[in-house]
Amino acid sequence: MRRELRVLLVTALLGVTWAWGGELSVAVSRMEVFRVHEVDIDIHGLRYLTRETVLQAMELTPETSVWSDTETWVEALGELHLVRSATVIRRLPHTIIVSLLERQPVALVATPTLEPVDGDGILLPLDPASHRLDLPILETDDSPIDRGRIMPQRTRVLAGEVDRLMRADTAFLQMLSEVRWGEGNSLVARWSEPSVDFLLPFGLSPERLQEGFVVLGHAMTRTPGDVPESVDLRFADLVVVRRANGN
Repeated sequence: MRRELRVLLVTALLGVTWAWGGELSVAVSRMEVFRVHEVDIDIHGLRYLTRETVLQAMELTPETSVWSDTETWVEALGELHLVRSATVIRRLPHTIIVSLLERQPVALVATPTLEPVDGDGILLPLDPASHRLDLPILETDDSPIDRGRIMPQRTRVLAGEVDRLMRADTAFLQMLSEVRWGEGNSLVARWSEPSVDFLLPFGLSPERLQEGFVVLGHAMTRTPGDVPESVDLRFADLVVVRRANGN
């Protein structure tokens, strides 16, 4: 109880002295009660990143205080390739709360080795095998810009549409093996099992995608031994099913 009262009094004093500025505020902020250690860092949002990587980026020192500049930490965490955004807040007397939004892989790109890419077309430093990333492959001849982590515009647009489709229907994306540009402003999404190409316009709605599933199921029921070659959803209010024989 005495310790809690002491922290409360010191915090109130610090608030007053901080408003006045000067050496007194600096001296109070350096008090042991406000020192931050690694165990005092509360990190949320970790999926691919490790706690050790986050702490290393924050560069804590024996002099680190709960009153240290949080914006410096936000900028340092934002430089990690897997971090989309970060927030850092204080919780007195000596706890720092870090909340991360990690970039999520949506597809694989050959660079020439297969590397995961997120919906913004940013290459992510993740090993697909180690993390068991079962993702479609983006067919593209593009290479990263200036040998960096950003893919060219055309690949970024394709990755963004795959990300949107994943949010619209996760089950559909789980069946995909490859995604590539089609004719005009469209894409070709190839299912692996059964082997069927979906010809899709950009911005396709989940409801329209479901219509394609229904028509495909009906076509396969009618001729079980003749799997359609493609399902074309590029035309409004029309689903075109094509078979290998040209029908």
